Amino acid sequence: MEREEADEKVDKGWIRASAFIEVMAIKEESARMALEKHVEKIEKQKGIEVYKKEYEEPEVVDNPPTKKAKKAYSQIVEIEFVVSSVKNLMTFSMLYGPSSVEVIEPDSVNIKIDELQDMANSISALIHQYASQGAGGIVTSPE
Repeated sequence: MEREEADEKVDKGWIRASAFIEVMAIKEESARMALEKHVEKIEKQKGIEVYKKEYEEPEVVDNPPTKKAKKAYSQIVEIEFVVSSVKNLMTFSMLYGPSSVEVIEPDSVNIKIDELQDMANSISALIHQYASQGAGGIVTSPE
């Protein structure tokens, strides 16, 4: 997708955003391949159109947060994209784990109550899925 096509979609109500995504791997080539594959999955996601990708060079990370190696490689990509709805933006954030997301435009959006309810249920389902796989989750209410 080209920037001009993204502009047309924003004019039709889509949301323009950018995001940073980072991967870390023990081997430099593994970091590169994993990040490229991750972006390819995003590009196949219905309701998301990526029009810009800027990959940074992998960097060596000393003492990474894994006990398997004394060094690792980190690589970051910045993507710019448009999404067809707030729900698709939330889905992107939940499924693809960006380090940060910036909504560029529009200044505001209206959300129908059923879309808001669907987003809340999707977030709840994701938390329960993580909890059921032993990856944590909310088991008691906060104080």
